[in-house]
Amino acid sequence: MGGGTTRVGDPSGRDETRRILTYDQIEANKDSIKGVFSKFLTFGNGPTEAIMPDNAEWLATLNYVEFLRDVGRHFSINRMLAFDSVKLRLDRQQEMSFLEFNYMILQAYDFVELHKRYGCVLQMGGSDQWGNIINGIDLGRRMMMRSFSPSPHRFISTSSGAKMGKTAAGAVCSTPIS
Repeated sequence: MGGGTTRVGDPSGRDETRRILTYDQIEANKDSIKGVFSKFLTFGNGPTEAIMPDNAEWLATLNYVEFLRDVGRHFSINRMLAFDSVKLRLDRQQEMSFLEFNYMILQAYDFVELHKRYGCVLQMGGSDQWGNIINGIDLGRRMMMRSFSPSPHRFISTSSGAKMGKTAAGAVCSTPIS
């Protein structure tokens, strides 16, 4: 769950900054998402039960200077500026805050933490998350971890071609990209 990253806001596919949600709104969203997945998965502590960790567990308590030193050093500003989530906003001369610019580093770090804590080796997400997924894989490799696999998925779009997303009109994932 993105209890930590939601506090920052993903700039992917956006023309403007996402509105800052209250902690109560974030909790309600997390409960709603877990409710949807509960229809397909059994959550618990058993060996075959699903878990849904919240990245606020590790992101909310980060020491900023240590984080920059240990994690931020693995990111190139040049490469970050080339990702669509940043490039498109800048090309259209639409403002992007420093807060949003940091999202991709936090998202990448999530994958490192999920691997350390739970042995996670596969990332799945919408095709709009490709840059975040690749950053997570790259960061994991740079931090001396093993090989990882991406698994992006196409999203069903509205009649206008816009992605149906949790902040737009309901996230619905279809088939893996081949």
